[in-house]
Amino acid sequence: MTSNDPGPLVQRLVLGTELRELRENADLSADEAATALGWYRNKISKIETGESKLSDKDVQALMALYGAKERAADRVLAMAKEARRKIPPARVPDWAKKYVNLEACASEIKLFYGDTIPGVLQTRDYARELLSASVVVPSVDVDAMAESRERRAARFFQPNSPLLWVVLGEEAIRRQVGDQDVRRAQLEQLRSLAELDHVTIQVIPLASGAHAGLGIAFTLLHLEQANSDIAYIESLTSSDYLSRPQHTSAYSLVFDRLRVAAISDRDTLSLINQEIDALG
Repeated sequence: MTSNDPGPLVQRLVLGTELRELRENADLSADEAATALGWYRNKISKIETGESKLSDKDVQALMALYGAKERAADRVLAMAKEARRKIPPARVPDWAKKYVNLEACASEIKLFYGDTIPGVLQTRDYARELLSASVVVPSVDVDAMAESRERRAARFFQPNSPLLWVVLGEEAIRRQVGDQDVRRAQLEQLRSLAELDHVTIQVIPLASGAHAGLGIAFTLLHLEQANSDIAYIESLTSSDYLSRPQHTSAYSLVFDRLRVAAISDRDTLSLINQEIDALG
């Protein structure tokens, strides 16, 4: 998947938007369309939100039901084929593979992590320390997964990288992960990221008390090509992808409040430098 290739997951989202517009133009509800085609109730919804792949047979059935013109039908068939492509699996747990592919296509990424540096910003050694402590990551996979995280972080130093907004809890900056060399290298990478024009990093001090993100960590992805926003929440053994406006709006509001509660990006850079200097 190249930088100019949106990838099958994004193409599936674009396809879902196109099909929803065709259905609405045909004045059909999702339930009415599913009933007319003899499909299970949620199939249309899963197709339109990009959660389900679509066979050529299903596309043809939808085009006939929606009364689509030949040109539109041909375009949708081509999009469905592209959306079924397989791409090399990412070196992450199975439930996070979809996320890594979406992250690679995002035009804007917003991250909130309270107690650790997010995976996409980690150095290889920092990632190895965290992955080695995990109860769900096999030891044989640690090195490959740590290398994968390092490659993902390198993306932000390349041309045409996405806008990145990060809010971290103070604990993420101060927690000792690995030895001093590991921690220093991770903080130096954060500093380098914070100095980039397209990256903003802020920290919420422990002394600030309660805030809207306590107890959670999440990522907001904006996919410009699909005109779509996704909130991603990961737990120990699973993950959720939330794309409905009521969900993404709530997480966006939380993120905005976290940015207000945090110290400025300039003060955050000063804090990072203080921590690096303290390591000698």
